[in-house]
Amino acid sequence: MSALVLALMLATDPSAFAPAPAAQELTALSPTAEQQAERVLLPLNSADAEALANLSTIDRSTANAIVGLRESRGRLGSVEELRVLPGMSDTRLNELRANTTVDLSPQIMAIGSYSTADAVLAAFDHEPSVQQVQDLAMNYTHTNREQVENWLRASRNSAWLPQLTGRYQFQDTFDQDFDYEESLSAVLDQSGTQQRSQVQVQVRWDLDELVMSSTQIRVISESQDVVKLRDTVLTQVTGLYFDRRRLQVDMLLDPPKDVRAQVDQQLRLMELTAELDGYTGGWFSGEVARSIQGG
Repeated sequence: MSALVLALMLATDPSAFAPAPAAQELTALSPTAEQQAERVLLPLNSADAEALANLSTIDRSTANAIVGLRESRGRLGSVEELRVLPGMSDTRLNELRANTTVDLSPQIMAIGSYSTADAVLAAFDHEPSVQQVQDLAMNYTHTNREQVENWLRASRNSAWLPQLTGRYQFQDTFDQDFDYEESLSAVLDQSGTQQRSQVQVQVRWDLDELVMSSTQIRVISESQDVVKLRDTVLTQVTGLYFDRRRLQVDMLLDPPKDVRAQVDQQLRLMELTAELDGYTGGWFSGEVARSIQGG
């Protein structure tokens, strides 16, 4: 490039050869990095009540309840276990999910010699059975058979209740007569007062409602929806339960050698446990923790 061309370019646009503002770009990015560094997640299994109460939606009584539940169970496997606490709303759970962390505590399973499938499955006899989990899930979601039968029974019995109507009537009359005589005088004749009260009560039964009432028809329709929901809940819970059991068997019979694979298995186990907690209101992980402590 000749000196003349270079001089013309500088005269036209002096900023063409200015250095790039790299330092300014780095400075602009630094606040975001600082903000990320300043955010510290609370360890849910070791944070005290005072630290938990610093969260905006967690008051001191709720924080004490969280610590009490953790101490009674030994440790918490996920935030979902806190659903059993009174007043634990979705808003509070969401904040705990965003601001706390659950430390991984890999379960050390005894690796031994198992000659039969029954011997392998017997290693998990201390945990809740699939029938217990199904019953708790139906109770928690109000889809159990007894609930539907109670609705149907109440709708049938409601037809025996009569329609009751009442009426009260009160009459008050007062008569006065004036008689005029030839002397232009008037004589007041008071015939007195009359008062009468009347009460009417009417009881009515609709005989057609005793056979099949509109309430029964509505309850039958709604109960069919509940049955469909119950089937969905049972399918989901049963699948989660046995997915978790198959994972436990793999961890028992063929544990991975590298740490990354162990962490992946443990995370998957925690995920399945948390999903079962969601269907049982935190009961499942509580029973597992109690069985481990008792065993």
